[in-house]
Amino acid sequence: MQHAVIAFGLVCTTLLPIQAIQSQAPSAKPSRDSSLFERGELTGNWGGLRTQWKDKGFDVSSSVSQFYQGVASGGIKTGSEYNGVAQLRFDFDLGKLAGWKYWSAEMEAELRFGGPLLGGTGTISPVNTAVIIPATEGTEIAITSLNVTKLIPVNLKKGELVAVSFGRYNLLELIDQHFYAGGGTERFFNIAQIGPLTVARQIPLITSALSLAYIRGGEPIVTFSVLDPNDHSVDPGLSDMFSDGVSFSPGINFPVKYFGKDAMHSIGGAITTKEATPFDAIRQAIITAIIPNAPINPVTPQRGSWSAYYNYSMYVVERSKGDGWGFFSQLSTADKKTSPITTFFDLGFGGNGLFNARHQDEFGLAYAYTDLSSELKDNLDLTSLTNRLRAEHQVELFYNLHVTPWLQLTGDLQVIRPNRPSADTAIIPGGRLRIVF
Repeated sequence: MQHAVIAFGLVCTTLLPIQAIQSQAPSAKPSRDSSLFERGELTGNWGGLRTQWKDKGFDVSSSVSQFYQGVASGGIKTGSEYNGVAQLRFDFDLGKLAGWKYWSAEMEAELRFGGPLLGGTGTISPVNTAVIIPATEGTEIAITSLNVTKLIPVNLKKGELVAVSFGRYNLLELIDQHFYAGGGTERFFNIAQIGPLTVARQIPLITSALSLAYIRGGEPIVTFSVLDPNDHSVDPGLSDMFSDGVSFSPGINFPVKYFGKDAMHSIGGAITTKEATPFDAIRQAIITAIIPNAPINPVTPQRGSWSAYYNYSMYVVERSKGDGWGFFSQLSTADKKTSPITTFFDLGFGGNGLFNARHQDEFGLAYAYTDLSSELKDNLDLTSLTNRLRAEHQVELFYNLHVTPWLQLTGDLQVIRPNRPSADTAIIPGGRLRIVF
């Protein structure tokens, strides 16, 4: 996987162009289905049909992820929830399908089912990222991605390209980093280890956008995106696109090597013209669980919200490109006048192949710190709170066991000191079962 890490930003849409580059190479000849315990998908290669379709420019993939998670002690109250998400994705190589060289497209549908996002934690960061898309409770289906990408070659021998992408995106899935990130179906559960909530005011989960990227050697180097600042997880969002303003997300990556190992420095941020206050609800953070009352003093909405970040990752064990493990850190800040969360940092290590006999298994251990805006804390009505809201401290540990290439079983444990002062330290164990069809 590529190290395209722009917290919640669409700048990582270069993931699709990289797939488009790879699709220019001829596919292998259709093969018979391998044995049940060796094949990559439960349903196999369909007698070679999958490979035939890919040769013609069409690829389909699907999976179901099920979760059982609970508050064993602490938080506001104990309890547990079962829920899950099903994903169906189509990738199109338009060069093969229609003769449009260097064009590609993708579409993804997601079905969220089961109980609500686990409550009773007293925390502001969702403890299960996968099940907040496209909604936080009930059964909901949505087209979360529908976009087109054009590659403009600059120097193919050096791997230099410009990528232009536009359409609808699930921004969580575009944060592509080997040690963390993802959409909550393969690595960490908690959103703190996927993308800091400091950017939640400027960058929604699912929206329409235009993204430009300069790629060199398979790595996105400079990126810039223009986005609709409103979340459109359960609606198309075409009739009122950019009606409340616009968001901009620039970023730059610095791939380097230390001691012969790949490493990455990433710097960027987000700016929006949308009018907001720290008290405005955002789906990425469960504000209502933390902030039960309106501000005690009127807070005037302001335009010009911003956030900025710095990320770093480095391999400790690197067997090949995208194969190994190492450590990572994220540091992010945002303005206190409009953003509910203004300070975030985390550090940890993870990747795959901790044990020589289990190369495919992923693992991770991380600590995250999330603090709220002083503007928000100073203006809360504390009639139902005994003390001022505090910073959240979170530790998460997971191990993703690849039982077969198509069956993954994950154990997860989170220990969180919540933002809400009346909540005790929460112990949150959980499990995830993912099947690739």
